[in-house]
Amino acid sequence: MRHFRYIFLTAVIMFLSIASTGQAAISHRDSGTHRKGAQVHHHKTKAAKHHRKAKAAKHHRKAKAPTATKASAPVQARRMPLVVGAAVPVVSGTTYYVSASGSDANSGTSPAQAWQTVGRVNRQSLAPGDAVLFAGGQTFSDSDLEPATSGTAAHSIVFGSFGQGDAVLPKGAWFVHDYLLFDHLRFASTFFGGSAVKGPSNHITVQNCQFSLPAGNQQLGLYANGTDWTIQNNVVQNTGLSGMLLNGDGYHVVGNTIDNVGLYDAGYNAHGIYLDASDATITDNTITRFSESAVSARYRSSTIERNYMDGGQIGIDFYQTDANAGTSHWLDNTIKNTTTVGIYVSSDGDFPLHESFVIQSNAIDSSPVLTNLRAVTTGTYTVADN
Repeated sequence: MRHFRYIFLTAVIMFLSIASTGQAAISHRDSGTHRKGAQVHHHKTKAAKHHRKAKAAKHHRKAKAPTATKASAPVQARRMPLVVGAAVPVVSGTTYYVSASGSDANSGTSPAQAWQTVGRVNRQSLAPGDAVLFAGGQTFSDSDLEPATSGTAAHSIVFGSFGQGDAVLPKGAWFVHDYLLFDHLRFASTFFGGSAVKGPSNHITVQNCQFSLPAGNQQLGLYANGTDWTIQNNVVQNTGLSGMLLNGDGYHVVGNTIDNVGLYDAGYNAHGIYLDASDATITDNTITRFSESAVSARYRSSTIERNYMDGGQIGIDFYQTDANAGTSHWLDNTIKNTTTVGIYVSSDGDFPLHESFVIQSNAIDSSPVLTNLRAVTTGTYTVADN
């Protein structure tokens, strides 16, 4: 019998009551035109393996400060119920175990024959449907986690914990493979999936994990480059740079808690979620204490809905980094205690502004500026009930 401690979260209902106290606007240090992958230059170098993470070809630059649009009295904040479901990992192949009391000479196929190190896991050629489970409550600090193979659409490769509590992998993770699932693990360094140099990682699920970085770090919490990622029910906190930097297409970011991010002044701005991806869904997240924006969107057709954002400069902003047009839907968000503006659309992107926007039913308490939507787009604005 496999020793799983996976929990199926059928529903989590959360109601947050929000006070309507605002802060006066300050001179705006605008998000600038963040170029794609610019924060990736903080990736670790693995010269011996040629695992070099790319520095940005274009650097972040700070754009002109937006012209403030004076708002009416703040609106009483509203919060929608949070309903999130986490998938149960399915293992159809071999389950391998890792424990501090194990040995890398063991078979790894039972807790009594557990491996001992992350390095041993990295050397294993896992098959689709296999799983690697680390002993809960134990710390494995010899290496970062580097899965060597991909799963398939029918059979992902699963990484998780067994026993009591979550296993801790202080050195983070790095991989360029597809169909992987990470569940109930804790990381104290950046989790890298995909690379601008080595290629994307597609069809990845990261759920019920924690990314909590040590004081004084200059890192991202989670970096993703690829298509079809599900990032749900995680905690990301105490990052020097952005909490998440997402490149690619088709992200589903649901029910995460992101707190206290952008603590290091790297000379460019940091966000709760730096969304450098098209067709992304950002829903039911709680994003607090962020340096610049809670969500900074750069590509077409984002859905940003029912999120709670509190304690930064901007709730949601947009800079046109996408050559293609789409329609972004920003609905039913609670944006509280932003010091500059609640929602901001900039004309200072890589391309002339051509996105369309549906911005409705957001509860914004960002005194004195609720929204700044003066940027002229060849698309359309539909704005109501904010």
